[in-house]
Amino acid sequence: MFTALKIAWRFLINSKIQTLVIILGIAIGISVQIFVGLLSMGLETTLLDKVVGNSTHITIYPKNSIIENYHEKEAKIRKLDSKITSVAPVVEYAASIKRKDMVEAIQIRGFISKDLDSLYNIKNKIYKGRTIQNPKEAILGKELSEKLGLKINDNIDVITPDGKNMGIKVVGFYDLDTIKVNKILVITDLKTAQDLAGVGDAASSMQLSTSDPYNADSIATKIETGLKDKNLKIENWKDQNKLLVSAIMGEKVCSIVIQLCVMIAAVLSIISIMGISVVQKYKQIGILKAMGIKDGSAGAIFLIQAFILGIVGTCLGVALTYIYIRGFNRYIVSSDGTPIVKIIINYSFIIKLCIIDVIASTLAAFFPAIKSFKLTPVEVIKNG
Repeated sequence: MFTALKIAWRFLINSKIQTLVIILGIAIGISVQIFVGLLSMGLETTLLDKVVGNSTHITIYPKNSIIENYHEKEAKIRKLDSKITSVAPVVEYAASIKRKDMVEAIQIRGFISKDLDSLYNIKNKIYKGRTIQNPKEAILGKELSEKLGLKINDNIDVITPDGKNMGIKVVGFYDLDTIKVNKILVITDLKTAQDLAGVGDAASSMQLSTSDPYNADSIATKIETGLKDKNLKIENWKDQNKLLVSAIMGEKVCSIVIQLCVMIAAVLSIISIMGISVVQKYKQIGILKAMGIKDGSAGAIFLIQAFILGIVGTCLGVALTYIYIRGFNRYIVSSDGTPIVKIIINYSFIIKLCIIDVIASTLAAFFPAIKSFKLTPVEVIKNG
């Protein structure tokens, strides 16, 4: 085997241009594969952040008006699936804000403060002030606060349709990157929302987040089976965004097809070039066999060559991918300078793809290796 390795290395060194062409082919192929794969993952993550980041994964609605005994239901839901990370009772109620001479229609949404951050990561969405900590505190969206000319610690009057009036202190301003939501949603604590809605210790819905958003539909089914409550309706984000889910699945399939096509093209190029290499080295292989080298070692020469080329080409391909990502993040940006698609380096994906490509590159030399294995000194003499 050591002899085959030495000969394989010598063949590579003696055919510098051919070796360089194969390495560049493998490098470009794997760099495109990795970049397209990471871009696909980044696009998927970006879309999920846009859609799911500002909404919950699963929502439980009552078929009548309110959910009573939500404490018991919360405890039961948490036991149904370990992927459920947060279960929050929520009270939503339509009302109006009065500020001096201005009146704006709003949607009050009340949470327990700890649930608010686990569901929406609200601390990272607040650009001024803080999150709610006490009763009769609220945070408002960017557009609504600017329209009303509000400042931190200002007081606003919330008026309900039945004429109830409650003074609430503004403690923060958020930006969910959705103007429609920023214009209407006022977030307060659960008790304040319950008092405004007049529902007592009940909730108008329950919102859940999971560690696996893609399987929110199966988790929702498990919850529905576990609760066995015909008075509840359970929805998940995938059912509410079917077009988006279809688009993401289609994009993933396209990404896989592109990666496979690139890999097949790279493998075919290696097969053809290695096949030509065997023909070019007929005399050398014939002489080596006449000198006593075994058929297995003669075939192994080309497998070793392909393995070395695969390793070097893969390493160069990873380096090229890094350059692609740097260029993409620098030049493909939105108006505020942030990347349109946030590409996240997935080392597990890169390592798996590199291993697959090295194996594919090595196996690509299988047919040329068989040709070398079967070649005899007599054939070389016959063919001149």
